[in-house]
Amino acid sequence: MNLLLKSLLRKPLRTLLTVVSIALALFLYCFLESVLYAFNVGVSMSSASRLVVQHKESLAFTIPIAYRSNIEQCEGVSGVAPMVWFGGLYTPKDTQGDAREEFFAQFAVELKDYLDIVPEVIIADQDELRALLNDQAGCVVGDKTAERLHIKVGDRIVLRSTIWNQPGNKPWAFNVRAIYTSNSPTFDRTMMLFHYKYFDEGREFGKGQVGIFLMSMDDPARFQDIATSIDRRFANSPFETKTVTEKAFNMQFVAMMGNLQLLLRSIGSAIVLTMLLVAANTMMMSARDQTREMGILKSIGFTDGYVFRLLIGESMVIAGLGFVLGAGGAFGMFNVAEVNPKPDFFPIFHMPPASLLGALGIAVLTGVMSGIVPAVVGMRMKATEALRSV
Repeated sequence: MNLLLKSLLRKPLRTLLTVVSIALALFLYCFLESVLYAFNVGVSMSSASRLVVQHKESLAFTIPIAYRSNIEQCEGVSGVAPMVWFGGLYTPKDTQGDAREEFFAQFAVELKDYLDIVPEVIIADQDELRALLNDQAGCVVGDKTAERLHIKVGDRIVLRSTIWNQPGNKPWAFNVRAIYTSNSPTFDRTMMLFHYKYFDEGREFGKGQVGIFLMSMDDPARFQDIATSIDRRFANSPFETKTVTEKAFNMQFVAMMGNLQLLLRSIGSAIVLTMLLVAANTMMMSARDQTREMGILKSIGFTDGYVFRLLIGESMVIAGLGFVLGAGGAFGMFNVAEVNPKPDFFPIFHMPPASLLGALGIAVLTGVMSGIVPAVVGMRMKATEALRSV
């Protein structure tokens, strides 16, 4: 161990720079994996007991609210909640001069039905829940957004919708009646939900239309039969529907980004390859610098196996330190400190545990691959050759 430490500190600056380069590479790898996870988190939070009814052609088209009664009559349907994407921008109260606008997801929904269908939304205070349901201009905000924008119960917030206008182009005002949390670590806690009736009465166009129907089922195993039954009811109508699972619905948004997984994984592979080349170059230089020492060690009785373990151990320690600093730092930043680089775009930004294992595997591979060649060369080198080369 003492010889290993001396070997690492023989060129401290070179060792430090190598460790830092590996740490940065592993941090970037973990960051890219976290970005990929953030894009797919909507899929993982999907419930197997919920379906989504949308327009057959595209989400850009709406469907009549009158469809609700027909959907409720389908066998196996236990609850239906209409939803409309609002797309509003909020100017925080503490804005001083820059008048910045913040974005977060907002939906007009039938609140009572939605809360019954989505038990992941938790409003612990029953007084807040009653106030929310009784106030037509009331809304509930996720605790992550409330914390980020300093919103609290009792506040009145004003949104400028990028889609839905009121007569006279008036802004939309809402009363914050509740803050919701969730018992699911993957559920979106950044949304704002408000009454569909208040929204429908106030909007200038599109009255009586909804974006989607979120529905729950008695038996998730019958989802295909239920979906087919619903779509058959509206076949050949002016607003034909497509009913899909919540997971399939959320996957549509991931698909809109193209083959993001291939892109990010390609970038990650390039980073890992560069890191491996840097580490291998460092170990080759270190082994070359220690030729004399290896000759002396062998001449006083140290075995070839000891020299091999010394050189491979040096590369493994360097890779291990890089793993602790890079992957450990990423885990602490994204999972412990819960740093979100883009909270208005990524509702949840966590590093998945599999990424930590992947980074560990890459670190071990880097240590072995970068150290194996100089270790084998050092093991095979004769003591007389090593001393003669000095």
